Amino acid sequence: MKFPNRTIFVALSSTLLCEAGFAQSSTEQVEEITVIGRAEFIEKEFTARRTGSTVDTAKLMNQVPGGAANNNGPLTGQIQYRGMFGPRINVRVDGMLIHGGGPNWMAPPLHHIPAGLMEELVVEQGIASISTGGGIGGAATALWKRPDFASGSEWEFSGDAEYAVGSADSSNSVSGIFGISNANHRFFTVGSLDEGENYETPFGDATATQYERGVHGIGYGFQSGVHEFDIVLHKIATEDTGTPSLPMDIDWFDTQTWNLSYRTELSSVGVEARLYGSEISHGMSNFLLRQTPDFSSLPLPPFAGDDKRNVLTDSDEKGFKLTLDWELGAGTAIVGVEGKDATHNATVYDPDFAPFFVSNFNDTKVENLAWFAQWSANLSSRLYVEAGIRSEQVDMSTGAVDAFPAQLVDMNSSMWPAGTPPRAVWMLREAFNSADRTADDNNLDWVLKSRYQATETLVVELGVAQKTRSPLYQERFLWIPLEANAGIGDGNNYVGNRLLRPEESQQVELGLDWDFGDIYFSPRLFYRDVDDYIQGVAAIHPAVIGVSANANGDPTPLMFANTDAEFKGLDLTAGFRLTDNWRAEAIASRVRGERKDIDDHLYRVAPDSLRLALYYETNTMAAKIEQVVVADQDRLSATNTNDPTNPNNSYAISNGYTLTNLYLNWLVSNELTVSLGTENVFDKGYVDHLSGFNRVINSVVPQGSRMFGQGRHVFGRLQFEW
Repeated sequence: MKFPNRTIFVALSSTLLCEAGFAQSSTEQVEEITVIGRAEFIEKEFTARRTGSTVDTAKLMNQVPGGAANNNGPLTGQIQYRGMFGPRINVRVDGMLIHGGGPNWMAPPLHHIPAGLMEELVVEQGIASISTGGGIGGAATALWKRPDFASGSEWEFSGDAEYAVGSADSSNSVSGIFGISNANHRFFTVGSLDEGENYETPFGDATATQYERGVHGIGYGFQSGVHEFDIVLHKIATEDTGTPSLPMDIDWFDTQTWNLSYRTELSSVGVEARLYGSEISHGMSNFLLRQTPDFSSLPLPPFAGDDKRNVLTDSDEKGFKLTLDWELGAGTAIVGVEGKDATHNATVYDPDFAPFFVSNFNDTKVENLAWFAQWSANLSSRLYVEAGIRSEQVDMSTGAVDAFPAQLVDMNSSMWPAGTPPRAVWMLREAFNSADRTADDNNLDWVLKSRYQATETLVVELGVAQKTRSPLYQERFLWIPLEANAGIGDGNNYVGNRLLRPEESQQVELGLDWDFGDIYFSPRLFYRDVDDYIQGVAAIHPAVIGVSANANGDPTPLMFANTDAEFKGLDLTAGFRLTDNWRAEAIASRVRGERKDIDDHLYRVAPDSLRLALYYETNTMAAKIEQVVVADQDRLSATNTNDPTNPNNSYAISNGYTLTNLYLNWLVSNELTVSLGTENVFDKGYVDHLSGFNRVINSVVPQGSRMFGQGRHVFGRLQFEW
């Protein structure tokens, strides 16, 4: 028996409504999450399509063993996989790397692709292949919907439109893709609008959780023989969207992206090239959707009364990737080069006092260039192997900075002696501007993986790897204590560290895949040791502490530093078919994240979880009842949260909870699908450990508490495809 190429780990479909019966009876695309074998023995990839009420595509990670989503706001979710999240995950949108227009990641990568326009989210299980790219914590790619080429010379019109409503946040979502194509050309346009109000909890409405995002785009594709070309342009506009786990909300995002790809074959060598870019301007505010905070009592105009702040940021990113592949020996070789250049700026203002400003990041540049090679092969009918190596050069630099308080010292030095807040800001500015504001890293990744058909029913997978990550520009160049840290969401002010070294992760994974036909069981054991893990530690510089305490509301700021950490755990999928129409499935995830240099846990690691699902399926209908069980999370980071002087977080255990969800999908015709569901059927009150801490005052969620989960949510969706 060879390793089955079918979806033997259909267990993942337990986490969304999997219309397996639909797939058998219709050629229409269905929304499901499955595990697909690419070929015999080659590692599996999870293919997730939305079925629940999800607007934020990052939340699909809740449906993947080992996966989770960090929720800083309704459109600000970050992927978490086996305890790592944010910049440690290689997240791409149609092959593009988008690192956001703001330093606090209010628009993380998946913000830029609405769930209604996403074809699928592909998540590599375990150790990601070298050809996928960097990222020490895993890899995921979201793909836009687009029409297929037609089969003949005649033009065909096609489309995919949907409308959805939800009760807990009074949400409305409408999206569509419309195209015309023949065998050689396709033209298409896409559009969507997602909007919702503050969501309901069993205790009341959660303030600053409303959202509004609009998307439109156009695309063209060409194919002839071995040539295929695509160009797609998108504009994403986000307005008045809350991020309650961050110190500000989204005032607006204005984003333009472009993406060109070309594929061909030259003398048995496959060639794929991609060019892409994004331009993002972004405004944020701490008074638009929430009550203005008062975090400083300094007797200066910017701090008198309520402390209104807004921030204007922009980013410009351009990237490319070129790969060649060909048959080599018993397998396939892939070599390639990819790179990305980005420029970021961010400035803080006070709308009530025009002279005030803080140049947070000025002309900050990050340049990446990587070369990689990979070889994979079926060495026999029972053994698959893969080996890869990647070398990356990262160059970073930033311009000189300034701030209004420091300029006060420039104008009258004697008026602001040592010990005054303006003098402290001046000291930080002078030290930063006079220092070397550049950094260069040389990173090396390598991967070895194998899959072996041990018995007729068991496949064993073993992988080892080294993955590296350079510090973010925020982690190196944040010169003044602020919460501009890629959405950590722990309520602490941070300051950067120009001397940070790249993280280096050594990891090993063991997977066992049992398949008995109607029964399957697939556990995965993993361990990751991370040298120079970048983590906030207590800042000790007197000027940093003084500015943070007096001007920015946190008397105990953190400084980014290299530490040592480890991650270990287990995740699994299992299931069995009861009858032709009934089946049951389960997913379990467990991860531990620990500091190794001191006795402490890592911040914001997902608690243990179990998902159980029972399905009933026919050719035209699929129904599912799902039970979600989440354990207490008592392994808290004292470094990040055990600080009684900080009102913006709390060192409190997140209690466990259980949720019941019901889903129904009905294929009315080959074109029309109706989806209905209720999530949190019993209106259970709970706290999501991965939500971050509430920064909004006078909300039903106490300031410094983790966000309350959404109450009972009834949703419906109509999808029409032709």
